[in-house]
Amino acid sequence: MMSNAEQIPLNLMHPVSFDLSDFIVSASNDGAVRFLNSFKDGGSHFGAVVGPAGCGKSHLLNGWAQELGAVAIGPDSDVSALVTGHLYIIDDINQRDKDDGFSYPDDYLFHLYNWTKEIGAKVVVSADVAPSRWGRTLPDLVSRLGTVQLATIEEPDDDLLLVLLVKLFSDRQLQVNINVLNYIITRIERSFSVARRCVDKIDKKALAEKRKITKALVRDCLPH
Repeated sequence: MMSNAEQIPLNLMHPVSFDLSDFIVSASNDGAVRFLNSFKDGGSHFGAVVGPAGCGKSHLLNGWAQELGAVAIGPDSDVSALVTGHLYIIDDINQRDKDDGFSYPDDYLFHLYNWTKEIGAKVVVSADVAPSRWGRTLPDLVSRLGTVQLATIEEPDDDLLLVLLVKLFSDRQLQVNINVLNYIITRIERSFSVARRCVDKIDKKALAEKRKITKALVRDCLPH
């Protein structure tokens, strides 16, 4: 029989909200926010929001879509059925299928680009890197991707990282002392994905060992 200190916490899923009111705006993502705010009435019909994993691309793009009624395009969507004048999004344009090919292959993306331009529809996609680094090989598509309007989300500064940590702990219904939060900030990489992994590890350890989240517990969770 396991002791209390050895209990394994359940891997519970935490609800994800794409509400824009929950999106944290800072210097690292303000450009992407302004880009989306102006995209509907701008001259470009195809745009991309790019940034590192966990930086909030999905939150921002889906929240924008919810507010404006934009429709998500799936790999099985019929491009020819898209509607004149509508807004569309694709979150993670370079996602892979079960055979490790692009879920949205080159010919699909090429048709999407041309057809939405022809009918006056607009599309915004998200990706980890700029279009020139998507690894696409269809020459006509590559040339078109070079014209895509682009907004970039950077890694967080200390102020955003602090707010992000507060939100990540709050999402798990955890209150953490500001001194502990500052302790974490000075000891982890300035990265959205690292912050998320750190909070997850701290939460699981605190739950498994039934300990409060203190500097001592955090110290046990961070690389030495």
